Amino acid sequence: MPYHSSPKNMNRMPSKMKQNLVNKSTLHASQKRAMMKHMNHHTIKHGEMMIKLMKQGHTFKESHKKTTMKIGK
Repeated sequence: MPYHSSPKNMNRMPSKMKQNLVNKSTLHASQKRAMMKHMNHHTIKHGEMMIKLMKQGHTFKESHKKTTMKIGK
């Protein structure tokens, strides 16, 4: 099982900085919920680019793939 899907990370909230990044964005509620879980194990730079791409109309999966290829984890 991948390390990022372990139960210990699923219950932990991202840092305040990451929470603010997600909450201040203009994403849909379901996208915000997914990003909150996702930001537990990714950098702020990764999250910023993903949010930018999702605002442009990309899906969560597409934006994650593009961000990982360009920025990394």
